[in-house]
Amino acid sequence: MTRFLMTAPIMGALVLAACGQQAPEPPVDEGDSVAPMPGQPPVGAGWSMVSSGEGVALRLEEDGALAAAIACLRNPARLHAETDRFQPVMSEDRFTLGVGGEAYALAADLEADREAGVEASGDIPPDLLDRLEAGGEITFNYGALNLGPFPTIPEADRAAFVAECRETAG
Repeated sequence: MTRFLMTAPIMGALVLAACGQQAPEPPVDEGDSVAPMPGQPPVGAGWSMVSSGEGVALRLEEDGALAAAIACLRNPARLHAETDRFQPVMSEDRFTLGVGGEAYALAADLEADREAGVEASGDIPPDLLDRLEAGGEITFNYGALNLGPFPTIPEADRAAFVAECRETAG
């Protein structure tokens, strides 16, 4: 009886451990391509800076599609963010730009003339520019959808972008 009492907890632990194991995944055919996780940045992607009379933007593209863009636009001065990876949800107008662990709420433009994606805009918060300048991690959130963190923006592009944004914000 003592032997049964000692082995019962051990057997119970083994049964519980076996329940927690996942079935092995089938091997991937070498011809299959594995898509990146929806919330993860593209591997090897890089930001590019674009400046014009309308403002300044940092863009991150993957396979010809816009993964993320952040812009400081003029007349009127505003912060603008967009991505082709989200689809508009008519009941969701809050788009959140995360920079350096801080969240900044923007208003999604649900009537934007776009083939794909979501865009949003709002005021240019001074502390957002400080966090960008420091190299803060960037994320996007729209409803239940999340993107990022995105690859780090090169220091020279960050500095130029922040300088133009500060000038735009006044």
